[in-house]
Amino acid sequence: MKILALDLGRLNSAACCFNSKTRNSKFVTVPTTRPQFESMFADWGADLVVMEPCGPSGWSSDMALKHGLKPIVCSINTEAWGPGVTE
Repeated sequence: MKILALDLGRLNSAACCFNSKTRNSKFVTVPTTRPQFESMFADWGADLVVMEPCGPSGWSSDMALKHGLKPIVCSINTEAWGPGVTE
């Protein structure tokens, strides 16, 4: 499975494409624009898109669905991400 993880920013976003079979990853910084995300969703061949809830997550989630991808919007402010989770 290829997972595209996005750290969405107002002007720029960090993107990581991770292949769970090969364990290879690719990191890039991209402009937070609709044309850039259209290109990324079309070209990277991800199965799943993970992002945080914020302003751009609405349109980027809709765009992922348009490309047949499964978007997951998750908040790091929930108990699952609290202190001691990795212990």
